[in-house]
Amino acid sequence: MKIIQLVHESLQALKINILRSSLTITGIVVGIFAVTAMLALGEGLSANILDRFNSFSTGDVTVSGDITYQDFEWIQNQTYVENTIASQTLSGVSTIAEGESFNPTLSTYIGNYESVVNPDIISGELFDFNNINLNEKVAIIDEGFLEKVSEDTGIDISNGSITLNGTRFSIIAIVEGGNTGFGRRSDGNIIIPYASAIGSLTNTSQFSSIAVDLVDQEYYEIAAQHILESLNSSRYVDKDSSDYFSVNSAQDAIENAQETTAMLSLFLGIIGAITLFVGGIGTMNMMLTTVTERTKEIGLRKAIGARNRDILYQILVESIVLTLIGGAIGIILAYTGSAIANKLLEDNNTIQVIMSWRVVFLAVGVSIFVGLIFGYYPARSASKLQPADALRAD
Repeated sequence: MKIIQLVHESLQALKINILRSSLTITGIVVGIFAVTAMLALGEGLSANILDRFNSFSTGDVTVSGDITYQDFEWIQNQTYVENTIASQTLSGVSTIAEGESFNPTLSTYIGNYESVVNPDIISGELFDFNNINLNEKVAIIDEGFLEKVSEDTGIDISNGSITLNGTRFSIIAIVEGGNTGFGRRSDGNIIIPYASAIGSLTNTSQFSSIAVDLVDQEYYEIAAQHILESLNSSRYVDKDSSDYFSVNSAQDAIENAQETTAMLSLFLGIIGAITLFVGGIGTMNMMLTTVTERTKEIGLRKAIGARNRDILYQILVESIVLTLIGGAIGIILAYTGSAIANKLLEDNNTIQVIMSWRVVFLAVGVSIFVGLIFGYYPARSASKLQPADALRAD
C-alpha cells in the first residue's frame, strides 16, 4: 500500500472516533509540549552557563598559587606564551564612595591586560598595566560599581573618585561588566595599579593567579605541564606536586561545564518524557480499542487478499499520524510559550528558553518514536488475526 493511501485511511479512521482521537491527541500534546519545553529550557540554561563561564574565564591556561613577579617574568618569556597577566585580589579594603560604604571586588593586574581580558571600555583610558612601578592613585571601575553607587547615593561618579583605606583614588575609566553568578548584580569591580596597592591596600607583593594565552592552543596540556614542573622545580619540590601551584586549562574547565549542562538537559528531558510516557499509554489503549472494534473489517481485508504486513503498516501509520498530530500541536504550543516566556523574562539574565531546530527535530523524532513503540503491539496483534476468526467476532 502506498504511504499516501495509508495516511489518508488513517485520517479517515481517526475522524470516525473524533472524540476519542482528540482525547488521545491531547495526551500526546501535553507530553510533547513537556518534552520540548524542558529541552528548550535545558538549551537555554546550558547556553547561559557556558556564556557565564566563558565571560569569567581568562586565558588558555591559569596558574594559581603564591606567585612572585619573577615567576610571572619567567612564564612571560616562554616561547609558547603569547600574552600573560598576573592578578591579585585585594581583600579587607574599606571602600567609600560619596560618603557611603560599598563592598566591590578589588583587584590589581600586571601584564597584557587588554590582550588577555579584552575589556569593553565605556569611557576614559586605561592605565599602563605593564608598568610595575606605576603608583598613581587612579582606579578603573565597571558598570556594576557605577550603578551600585548611583542606586545608593543618586550620584554619578563617572568622573569622580573613591576612597580606599582612607586614600583617595581618581576614577579614570569605566569598563563593561559587573554581574556575578547567574545574573546577580554585585557591588561591581575596581582595578588599581599594582604599585599603588602594595603597602597601602595589601601587605604582600605576590600574585594569586596568572592567566596565559598560548601561541598555539592545541598544546595547552604540554604547556600546562611544563609550567607546573618548572615552578615546582624552582621551589625544590616534586615536579608533579600541587602543594604550591595548580595549573588548569580553560579547555578542561569548558569540557567539564559542557558535561554538567548535558546532564542538566538530560534530567529535564527525562522529566518531560515521564509525561510523554503517559500520553503513549493512551495511544496504545486507543489503538487496541480500535483493533477490537475493527476486527471484522480486518478479517474482511485479509479475506480479499490483504497481507499481514499491510494490516501491520495500516495500524502503525494510524498510530504515527495520531502522535504526529499531537506532536505538531505540542511543538507549536512550546514555541509560542518560549516566545512569551522570553518576552516576559527579557530583563532576566538567568533564564532563557532556546527553541532551536535541534529541539524541534528531536521533538518530531520523539513523536514518531512514540507512535512506533506504542502502536507496534496493537498493529502486530491486528496483523496476526485469522480471517475466519475475525469475521466471526462479535
